[in-house]
Amino acid sequence: MQRKLVIALPVLVVVLIGAFQIFSGEKRPDDANMASLRQQAARRRAAALEAEQRAKTDLALLAMQGRGQELPEYLVSEIDREGNFWFVGKADSAAGVQIPFAPGKLPLPPADIEPLHPNPGFLGAEACRDCHADKYESFIHTAHHRTTRLASPDEVAGSFEDGSNRMNTKYPNVFFTMDQRGNDLFQSVHFFDWGFEVPFHIVIGSSKMAESYLYWHGDQLFQMNCTHLTDRDEWINSPGFIDGDAIYARPIRSGCLDCHVTYVDYRKSANHYTPKSMILGISCERCHGPGKEHVDYHVANPEVKESRHMKVPSKLSRQAQMDVCGQCHTTKKAPIDEQAFRFRPGDKLSDHYETIPGKEEALNSVHTSNQVGRLSLSQCFQKSEMGCVECHDPHRNERGNLKLFSKRCLECHQQEHCGMNEQLGNRLSDNCIDCHMPVRASETLQVETGNGNIFPPLRDHFIRVDQQATDEWLQQSSR
Repeated sequence: MQRKLVIALPVLVVVLIGAFQIFSGEKRPDDANMASLRQQAARRRAAALEAEQRAKTDLALLAMQGRGQELPEYLVSEIDREGNFWFVGKADSAAGVQIPFAPGKLPLPPADIEPLHPNPGFLGAEACRDCHADKYESFIHTAHHRTTRLASPDEVAGSFEDGSNRMNTKYPNVFFTMDQRGNDLFQSVHFFDWGFEVPFHIVIGSSKMAESYLYWHGDQLFQMNCTHLTDRDEWINSPGFIDGDAIYARPIRSGCLDCHVTYVDYRKSANHYTPKSMILGISCERCHGPGKEHVDYHVANPEVKESRHMKVPSKLSRQAQMDVCGQCHTTKKAPIDEQAFRFRPGDKLSDHYETIPGKEEALNSVHTSNQVGRLSLSQCFQKSEMGCVECHDPHRNERGNLKLFSKRCLECHQQEHCGMNEQLGNRLSDNCIDCHMPVRASETLQVETGNGNIFPPLRDHFIRVDQQATDEWLQQSSR
């Protein structure tokens, strides 16, 4: 055994010396091989970048010719049974595309058609400007007014600059870019070697947390795959979308628009509308009632100072006021028979909306933190006549002004009654909100990304003593 070990030792030394030479860089041929591999990788990256730029140009040139990029033979497509959507996929990949227009075609421009139904008198906030200039000038900065608007370069929050305009997915060959040509904006889909683009038409969401985007295909309205997340300033999948798919066939139903536009002519299910009838944003009229009769009367009778043909919500009962806000700030209802825009101030919600099975009144959801349902659990609400307007001025953008909201809390509550008064003193008056109405992530709101799920936080309107929230606020404020 000893003799064998002595014989093997020189061989082992030679092997170790050879390995050392390889890793220390003394083997010049291997260095050359590594340099060659690096050059090949660089060429591949350059070719991929060139292909990406060429694809953008090709899509733009094809669009000018009124057509899209033809589908490669290795991709498969089929139309659904009802003939509404096309599915595109690749045999060895789970990624897929869903679009309401045929592969190789473009979305149709917004349909230029006449309304099927008469407008019940909605005019939009601009009609209020002449007589209510101060309120109008402050109202147009509110989340209500900005909850839908035309998608122009000045209105879309996300970046269209190279390097910041891309949204990757878990599949390297499936990604999105946000592209701009003049004042026109597009989401461009790169699906293996095939691509198509969809135009931004409408921004939906006030950007407090995020904003998403809609586009017209004839008289149909659809949501786009990519959303912009405000806090992280990045492009993400729209809520409910599966990372790796390119979905552009999610219909925007009347119940969606009921909380994001003042009015639109609804033609038929699921998402057929008269595009030019749409009045964007939630205007004064969704709280005060359609304005045409009011405006016509006061234009004809300028000497009359008392408001006619218009509801003042603050003069309604508390429940009626809550129902005005409850058109949107609840989670449990949908328009009966999909007939939106029929509620008028003073009506009961139950006359126009039906309960959605499985939706609990006290829960949050993707679209709202259910302010009415959560507030109704609070002792503040149950033991007083307070409503939404005791804390919120709907005519002004007061978002994030915690000191102002705290001042309104102290109109009813005494600072010295707070359990933290001895510890915090006058600091209490600056922020009651974060301790008693914390901002927290909700399991009912999650967004898929290529790097995992995101749970954006929502302000909880259930007012209570929350020790966890207090501890978190104390820890944060001591930094």
